[in-house]
Amino acid sequence: MRLVRLGAWCDVETDAEIRARLPAGVPGERRSGGSASTRTDFDREGADSRPGVHFRVREFADLADGRRVTLHDERGFTSVYRVTGQSAPPADQWSHHTLASLERDVRNTVLPDDDDGEDHPWEWLAALLRAQGVEVPVEELRRVPYVVEFSERLRERVAAERQGAQ
Repeated sequence: MRLVRLGAWCDVETDAEIRARLPAGVPGERRSGGSASTRTDFDREGADSRPGVHFRVREFADLADGRRVTLHDERGFTSVYRVTGQSAPPADQWSHHTLASLERDVRNTVLPDDDDGEDHPWEWLAALLRAQGVEVPVEELRRVPYVVEFSERLRERVAAERQGAQ
């Protein structure tokens, strides 16, 4: 199967959506970064402990037959705007976001953890594709375009902020 492009898709994530994707259960061991590991942890921490705007990132591969294969869907980032050491009010959290700045954040989120000089973890991405029955050599992965896409609601939110700022 021929690969057309690789990319990352990003969406803003609400507290309700974060809670819904966490497993139910008793408080568990903390994940790296200190984020909640269960719905119980999430509910106990409360919204005040999660300032900023939360984003979810998934990487994908588009195939020549029109299919889009999700490679992984567990990453994301939080953007916190601070004023004099305090988290800014929720409305102000959006005032510094542009699609260009968010694209930089998305690309940083999908960079490899180790600093081997590569702009993507090509071997890992190839293994994720193989696990879904798509054989693509690493060399081909390196050649295809890499794009960043945003959900419609994220695009609308950024556009609304730009219009409100004018």
